[in-house]
Amino acid sequence: MAKVALVTGAAGGIGLLTAKTLIADGYTVWCVDRAPVPGDLKGISVQLDLNDDAGIVALCERIVAETGGVDVIVNNAGYGQMGPLEALRPEELRLQFETNVIGLQLATNAFLPLIRRCPEGEGRIVHIASVLGRLSIPMAGAYNASKHAVVALAETLRLEIGSTIPVILVEPGSIQSEFRATLKRAWGDMPQRVIGTAYQATVDRYANKREDFSKAHGMSAEECAKKIFSAMNAEYPPRRLVIGADSWWAQLAHKLMPAPIWEYAVRKSFKI
Repeated sequence: MAKVALVTGAAGGIGLLTAKTLIADGYTVWCVDRAPVPGDLKGISVQLDLNDDAGIVALCERIVAETGGVDVIVNNAGYGQMGPLEALRPEELRLQFETNVIGLQLATNAFLPLIRRCPEGEGRIVHIASVLGRLSIPMAGAYNASKHAVVALAETLRLEIGSTIPVILVEPGSIQSEFRATLKRAWGDMPQRVIGTAYQATVDRYANKREDFSKAHGMSAEECAKKIFSAMNAEYPPRRLVIGADSWWAQLAHKLMPAPIWEYAVRKSFKI
């Protein structure tokens, strides 16, 4: 029988390309997103917010009825709430954690019993974090914090169940995807909020700076998805999958540089 995978955040970017890669390999893929999933995606599309407890329960029941269980869950759903911490509203921070952290954990807990039905060692849990789960940059405090939390959840879950179900933590750097457009939508009125403050010039530069870097140096979402697929299907899956030269080098520099030098370099890079 075909293996069954569930991919969250499957409407675009890494989630969409991971779903396509799995489908091409013969997986039956449940493609979950709170936005509509592209109609040409040959998976089972479900429009669902992961903070909808009743919706998750109903989806579990449907999966059991239609495909019997799940072999793999790829927790990719998330977005980036950017802006200086001083200008961040409490509701923006709460929503960032509701989506990137609490929704991820709700989905994991809901589908874990289904993954346990797999023969021992064959199930997989994949948490998509970020290089910003290991280090932090300015203008991304809420996102940094949420991805640090995802790293902690993955590492804790691995300690708790990793002897029977591999837990793979994915740490991408810059990826060419719609993430930047989502970032700008999530900003809301942040650019207007900082007019006349010390943050105005930095906020004005930030979106274009990150987008330009991603276009010039970022890995394609398709290549990223292939690396995730290879890790998932390895006989001995890696505990951590660092994706992209920028992620690898940034983590190494952060580890080796004295903190004052690292902070100086980051401030200079962002012209703070």
